[in-house]
Amino acid sequence: MLSVLERIRRARWGGLWMVLVLLVAPLALSGCGVGAEKVPETRYFVVDYSVPTSINAGPIVPVVVGVDNFRSDAVYRTEKIVFRKVPYEVNFYPYERWGARPDEIVTDRMIDHLLATKRFREVVRAASGVPSDYLVRGRVKRFEEDGISNKYFADAQIEISLIYRRTGQVLLQRRLSRREVAASKPPGGFVDAMARNLKGLLGQAAAQIGQAVSKHQRQMAKRP
Repeated sequence: MLSVLERIRRARWGGLWMVLVLLVAPLALSGCGVGAEKVPETRYFVVDYSVPTSINAGPIVPVVVGVDNFRSDAVYRTEKIVFRKVPYEVNFYPYERWGARPDEIVTDRMIDHLLATKRFREVVRAASGVPSDYLVRGRVKRFEEDGISNKYFADAQIEISLIYRRTGQVLLQRRLSRREVAASKPPGGFVDAMARNLKGLLGQAAAQIGQAVSKHQRQMAKRP
């Protein structure tokens, strides 16, 4: 007969083996593909469009315009694509991403649009350290898919400011908004709509910046 101490020892080992079996069994099943689901592949999208060069730009203003890295509201500081089904709630696509954050996309495209105006001697990225006469700063306020209605829209809103670096004077300060309806279902239709949206929105911003620089240069020329 087993002693009381031996029976207790065997009972403890038997309980430990039962716990190990319960832990290992799910891992073995998942390794065999039982109950396992294939994770969808993450897809990345870019805002790609050509910026036409201005034909009637007029005389080039002999100044250097620097573009600071745009900032963005907290919800857009991610590569995840933001969408909205109701006005008071934002959501993120789980497996669809932008190729870069919206603030990075808008910064790059803003430089493209300013270069295409052909109105300045040079357009540079402020982070490069190249001295500039004027500085463009901006913030992304909205960059999302709007599916609140029975249609899908690409919504974008930015703030821009133009600063004369020698004095720190703010020459221009605007908040620009635009939306474009998607021709097909998201995410592809939405990405195409956002490209059209930014092309119009940043084209408008570049034109206003060009006008403000030219106006300031004329005022400077009149001063004694």
